[in-house]
Amino acid sequence: MKTKFIGGLIFNLAETALIFVIGRFLKVPISYIAIIMGVFFVSRLIYGKPKHYNKWYRCCIWSCLVFMSLYTISHFDLVAVIIMTSFTALISSGKADVDDMYMWKKTTKYQDVLDYIKYNEYSDELMEFESKLKSGDSLTYLIYKYRFKEQKTFGEISELLDIETNRITEVLDKLAFAIRIYCKI
Repeated sequence: MKTKFIGGLIFNLAETALIFVIGRFLKVPISYIAIIMGVFFVSRLIYGKPKHYNKWYRCCIWSCLVFMSLYTISHFDLVAVIIMTSFTALISSGKADVDDMYMWKKTTKYQDVLDYIKYNEYSDELMEFESKLKSGDSLTYLIYKYRFKEQKTFGEISELLDIETNRITEVLDKLAFAIRIYCKI
């Protein structure tokens, strides 16, 4: 745990230094760099827990590209870049979901299972399946409950159970297969 924290701290400091160097390379005044970085980091703290990529290099590439575009805009208008920086922080916190904004229906590979559970919550097969699952494996049951009953996202489940999202996907794939067979979906 301690080494993970130290590794994360080192990565964040290196990423911040790289973002600063990109700003200097693009000939952005130091005061503008400080304002843009400050607005971004404070906005992310205000909007909530930020989302992160699983791989460090994806996070670094995304951050560099975002700040490069913000630095480019700063040559034209500082107020516009402050607004865009705050908006970018909102997006990176996961609070700005485009699908929600336009009320598009989200479908997943588990949609048939989600629909079955939603409309057959008290069927004998499903209740029997839940009972066997609950008595057999508590972690699998919690993943089932959070995803299929409470419709939590992979990120929320990962936070609640402190496991990686790829592990959640593996369990959900097995669960969905088992439910389809057991409940004859």
